Amino acid sequence: MKIAFISDIHEDYKSLQKALKLISEENCDHIICLGDIIGFALPFYRYIDDRDANICIKLIKENCTTAVIGNHDLFGIKKIPEFKSGFNYEEDWYDKDYNYRSKKAQNRIWLYEDNEIKVKLNDASKDYLSTLKEVQFFEAGELRLMVSHFCYPDFSGSAIFFPSQSFHLEKHFNFMNENLCSISFSGHGHPEGAIRVTEDKFASLKFGKHKLLNESQWIVVPCVARTTRANGILFLNTLEKEIRTVPLK
Repeated sequence: MKIAFISDIHEDYKSLQKALKLISEENCDHIICLGDIIGFALPFYRYIDDRDANICIKLIKENCTTAVIGNHDLFGIKKIPEFKSGFNYEEDWYDKDYNYRSKKAQNRIWLYEDNEIKVKLNDASKDYLSTLKEVQFFEAGELRLMVSHFCYPDFSGSAIFFPSQSFHLEKHFNFMNENLCSISFSGHGHPEGAIRVTEDKFASLKFGKHKLLNESQWIVVPCVARTTRANGILFLNTLEKEIRTVPLK
């Protein structure tokens, strides 16, 4: 079985179309989207005139077997995360004054309004995003995969934190084990290639082929959106027990 993973599209419909064309040439059995279909932050992206959230959501809905919701998607529909990573969101959180939320957040969670262009979603896009879960489990031959935008207990990536050492993923690996998964895939990190973390090693993987390990592993896939980093997609071949990251440029 061959599975393609795409993530962090951030309204870049041209790059998404390029990614889907490349995936179609690979004869994949499934396409999985790892979230952040929408969300355009001015400091990070380079396609202000080539963005369309509704086109991107339509393409994901039409082409992906499975999709999960990311932090920017949640903000787009003003939905509070299910997995809150210890932060106490108030029920009317998005109706609160920005300064109030900023003071309470204390740089623990993203607020978005300080650098993100407001997205215009049609009703179909809002309805689709509202159906997406923060974590999903996927049977891929002999493998049981866990897919999410980020790691437990912050599956949506709403908190301001990114792990840099293996022990930061202890709770994530425990959650994987409880759900009988040896491999999990996430986005959010925008790596040039991929990131692979085991219970004792944190490694960056360049674009190309890499064999799966015979132990629990968390794999972060590249982003589709055009940024200052090289963008790309990831393929999982369950027969060959390998992953392959391919740049879009």
